[in-house]
Amino acid sequence: MFARKSLLIMSANLLDGLLAYVALFFISRDMGPEAYGIIGFAMGFVGLFTILTDLGFNSAHIKRVSEGKDLGTCIGTYLFSKLGFILLLASIVVAVVIIWKFILGRGFESPTHELAIYIILGFYIVNSIGTFFYYTYTATKAIAKAQIPLIIGTVARTIAIIFVAVSGLGALALAWTYVFGEIIFLFVSILFFRGYKVKKPTKECFKNYSVFAMPLILVGISTTIITNADKVLIQLFWSSEEVGYYFASFRIVQFLLVAAAAVGTLLLPTISSYHIKEDIESIKKTVFLSERYISMLIFPMVIGIVVLAEPTVRILLSASFYPAVPILMVLPFFVILEALSQPYMYEVIGMNKPTLARNRILIMVCLTVFFDLILIPRDISSLGLKLFGLGALGASIATVIGYVAGFIYCRYAAWKLVKNPFNPRILLHLFSAFIMGIILYELMRFLPIQRWYFLLGYSALGLGIYLSILLLLKEFTRKDFIFVLDILSIKKMWKYVKSEIKEENISKIKKNK
Repeated sequence: MFARKSLLIMSANLLDGLLAYVALFFISRDMGPEAYGIIGFAMGFVGLFTILTDLGFNSAHIKRVSEGKDLGTCIGTYLFSKLGFILLLASIVVAVVIIWKFILGRGFESPTHELAIYIILGFYIVNSIGTFFYYTYTATKAIAKAQIPLIIGTVARTIAIIFVAVSGLGALALAWTYVFGEIIFLFVSILFFRGYKVKKPTKECFKNYSVFAMPLILVGISTTIITNADKVLIQLFWSSEEVGYYFASFRIVQFLLVAAAAVGTLLLPTISSYHIKEDIESIKKTVFLSERYISMLIFPMVIGIVVLAEPTVRILLSASFYPAVPILMVLPFFVILEALSQPYMYEVIGMNKPTLARNRILIMVCLTVFFDLILIPRDISSLGLKLFGLGALGASIATVIGYVAGFIYCRYAAWKLVKNPFNPRILLHLFSAFIMGIILYELMRFLPIQRWYFLLGYSALGLGIYLSILLLLKEFTRKDFIFVLDILSIKKMWKYVKSEIKEENISKIKKNK
């Protein structure tokens, strides 16, 4: 069931990535990098403060519910906290804009940039309310209820984006499509909330959440800085077009994290339940297998997109996004590092060691921001400093450097905690993906990719080459093949989704109380 739930999450994330491609295609063709850059800047600006909608309570909610705490009290405490956090976010963002404009005497590149900030603030507010339901469903392992609203919201947003792009309605209308998608996501999430009781929040429960969440606050702050500061710095030192190149590249590689996200969503509650039973061997086995399957999936995708970066930008975006090619050849490598870190990150959090996750992210944010400030600007005139001036490419390099350091620390911390063994199979996956990349690169020299169906054909060929090498190395076995076929069974997946929607999971939860 763990594998089937993981596949459902992976499928939802993959669909989200494919729809993001579709939306990005229309944006790039009909609106260009400037409009998309404005959206990227607004998301980066408001995103710097989105830790205020979490403060570690999302992970704390999953942790406490999976430990068997009273579900209704947990839901009530989490909801009350969420609403307070949302109010805090709105107040802080508006206050920062006022201080920036009227006290510091600074402004924005255009009035559109400022208006986009307020619209995207609305997007994050609605999203935060929706995540209350999402994390509650995840905590109870009701994965279908968590993923279906996301899928429907993404479809709605994509349709709205296509309409706005082909109608030439501009950047602000594009910003509103993101709000629209989140409203649909929230509405569907509410429909699935039958059977969940909301009890009065308690001081004891809030304190229980706070104790676990406190070390994670710095994790959240650091994560939001890593995710958003680069876009704001590119806008500050360069332009909206440069943000557009970076934001488009980031959206392309973001879907590569589907495997890690799928497994990671279930790892925290699973490891927490093992930890309560003091079953360390099961924890190590779960992490080991998760790492193997994540590695097997992530290496060919990353190497493939790096090798095919030029035709990907030319065909999926447009000529106006051509400066994004070198970015797309560097940025995907952070995905490998993040994906392989996730099993160990969830391991330390699930074993009540959130300070280790905090240390990892602090190392990452310090290095990433340091290299952002060196690599992105051409100069800092107020200090008389001449710098590298790499713009969006510099942000990509800084991101990869930060994630390298984070991976090394996370792996070491997990080894110190439970002595996780090194998984040599990862080297086989890396070798196979590397050979696949060389073959695709050499083939492109003789048969250039001119149309989308050639790009699709090369991707399929690369997958075939990769799996063939794994078969020769006896890394992908008959047992793996049977396992994949089983979890891909549409009949079994539909049965699982139907049983969950019919409240079978809730009745099980009630019986366990």
